[in-house]
Amino acid sequence: MGWQSRSSSLFRGCKCQTTVLKHEGVVAIVSQGDTAHVVNSWNSYLTVTKDGHLLIPAGRMKQTEENVKMNPQVLLTAGSRDIPGFHSMGTGFLVEGTAVFLDEGPDFEVTKERFPWIRAVLKITPLTVNQTL
Repeated sequence: MGWQSRSSSLFRGCKCQTTVLKHEGVVAIVSQGDTAHVVNSWNSYLTVTKDGHLLIPAGRMKQTEENVKMNPQVLLTAGSRDIPGFHSMGTGFLVEGTAVFLDEGPDFEVTKERFPWIRAVLKITPLTVNQTL
């Protein structure tokens, strides 16, 4: 039950968006610069745009931003223990994509309305989405 595509719209309609992101859970975002770096967020903070991009509010994420400037490829995991997976309760997804930080524009403004504390938005274009649990 995995999803693979090169379209940014692949996130729309997949179990990750329609079910998992509606339940709270931890999101991990991995970026690679001189060293690998992991930062966390929450499922409830993620917004999936109509065209399938992920918008994540960034209050800090300074090292992630520096890494993304050097290498835009990121990995993201999201999951929920409340949703049935392959073998039992709990499912998760691995998203591979490219990222950019925005501090202006429509995606920034819509995210800032929900999260007034942000300094930027991490926008991820998913390249693959695969169920892992």
